[in-house]
Amino acid sequence: MALAEAYDLLVVEDNPYGLLGFEASPGRALRSRSQSRVIYLGSFSKTFAAGLRVGWVLAPHAVRDKLTMVSEAQVLSPSNLTQKVVSEYLLKYPWREQIKVFRDVYQERRDAMLHALELHMPAGITWTRPTGGFYIWLTLPEGWDAKAMVPRALAHKVAYVPGIGFYADGDGVRQMRLSYCYPPPERIAEGIRRLAGVIGEESELRETFGR
Repeated sequence: MALAEAYDLLVVEDNPYGLLGFEASPGRALRSRSQSRVIYLGSFSKTFAAGLRVGWVLAPHAVRDKLTMVSEAQVLSPSNLTQKVVSEYLLKYPWREQIKVFRDVYQERRDAMLHALELHMPAGITWTRPTGGFYIWLTLPEGWDAKAMVPRALAHKVAYVPGIGFYADGDGVRQMRLSYCYPPPERIAEGIRRLAGVIGEESELRETFGR
């Protein structure tokens, strides 16, 4: 925020997972520090129901008016039904308590994936330990290509998102994003076991044929 003030910038705070922290209370949003410089994006697809696809924006008035025009041009008419469902939910139900339930569910699944990674992954593979949200970020050894391994992974009936899709400069080649939000713990464990097999095959191919 100090940089935004110094250089007269707007900050986009994209925060769909901000309420889904496992080991600490949600951090203070940047929007709470400056309503004139922060465009805050939120979504009920992570904290209520994914299929509703309802989100919101908090923005300075001038920006909000332009966002409304862009939304009308792109979407034309968002679903009144899903917005009404969200409105009734927030008015009538203890949504904060429900978020606590989601936190417990996702933390259990995160822990299941971390345990499976420690159990199955060979040496040279590293991964993050997220304190919230839906994903673990896994890094392959130097010179490997996560995107090139996708067809083999799909053949083993396991999927991930290659890291290169999250970079604008072509980086992320060695990374993959693993999601633990949907499957139950036993399926997470099986998925990681299969992924470890794919990585093991890649390692064998590299040892046999080189890079």
